[in-house]
Amino acid sequence: MSYSGDLAFLRLLCSSGSDIMVQMPLASEVLRRLIPAFSLSMIRVDAQCAPQEHYSEYFDEYSHQLFASAGHVFSARSDDPAAFSSLLAAPRAYGNLIDTSVNYQNGATYQHLFQRNGIHHCLDIALRDDNGPIGILGIFRERMAPHFSRKDLDTVGALYSHLVHACLARPIPDDFDEIDSALLIATTDGCIQWASEQACAWLEASSFGQERSLLRDHRVLPEACRRLCRDWTALRRPLRSHASAAHRAPTLTLPVAGGRLRLRAYGLSSSSADQSTHVGIQICLEMRRELRVLGALERSPLTPQQRRIAFALWRGHSPAALCAALGISLSTLKAYQKDLYGRLDVSGVKALRELLARQSESVVLDLQRHQPRLN
Repeated sequence: MSYSGDLAFLRLLCSSGSDIMVQMPLASEVLRRLIPAFSLSMIRVDAQCAPQEHYSEYFDEYSHQLFASAGHVFSARSDDPAAFSSLLAAPRAYGNLIDTSVNYQNGATYQHLFQRNGIHHCLDIALRDDNGPIGILGIFRERMAPHFSRKDLDTVGALYSHLVHACLARPIPDDFDEIDSALLIATTDGCIQWASEQACAWLEASSFGQERSLLRDHRVLPEACRRLCRDWTALRRPLRSHASAAHRAPTLTLPVAGGRLRLRAYGLSSSSADQSTHVGIQICLEMRRELRVLGALERSPLTPQQRRIAFALWRGHSPAALCAALGISLSTLKAYQKDLYGRLDVSGVKALRELLARQSESVVLDLQRHQPRLN
């Protein structure tokens, strides 16, 4: 895809109604084509500039723990130019760190977060609106990589308002598609006792390998299992049949970039009289269907405007709504649709939706980027 095509597609992503954290696996691929970089992070902050949730690529475990347990350190007022409070209060909304000054390199953020993750050059984007700080998007390069250029800054400038919009978007209700699943067995107090070899491999792959393994994470998955097992135990006592227990099986979801992990607890015996000390837990990785469709559109031979129209048609928007949104006449829209259908070799809207449904099946999450969190 061309530079202008990538720019247009990222704008489509930002206007899709998906929360910025949800769309990061797809958005990061486009961002890194527009602004070549080896890593990036997206951090949502509160009114005091403290991180509330984050998506970080290729950061080590120590850094994830810093975000989770010491967020207030990044938001504290200081002379560190890379401190979140300094960036979000700076007159410029982006590009405050690209000069790699001595103050930047001596600052605590560089020393304890950036440097240990191989980061030297940082193109910072402080996302804020009239109500205050929203978040920070960082795009990173190594020490030996070229400095960020004026073209990179111009790209951020063209995207800034769209990124703010995506941060503030109220997610549109969406369906989920199951991508993969795994099974665990835990004791009734929530301690994981068994996972098949395939489940172990999948869970490690979904959480930065050995370093971010969900099976060894001391907070996310074990705590989710404990909650589910508590709920299962509480539900089992008054129930008289396994069938009714299955019908009311406790479930819990863990948000991840691009979708969610859905966990369901179930009994290991068909008899309600069996006081088994173990509970089965099914874990399903599910991806938002709209992101899979957008991923399919990214690979299509359509123009940026045609991708926008195709996505709106898949969403079920009427011709009148489409014309109003695009600022075009009905005859112009019909011309776009005719060319769009010809490029995809479909006969109409129904066939377009069926084609996108089929093509989206090959769009999957990059499991190495998952950042599960308990609500």
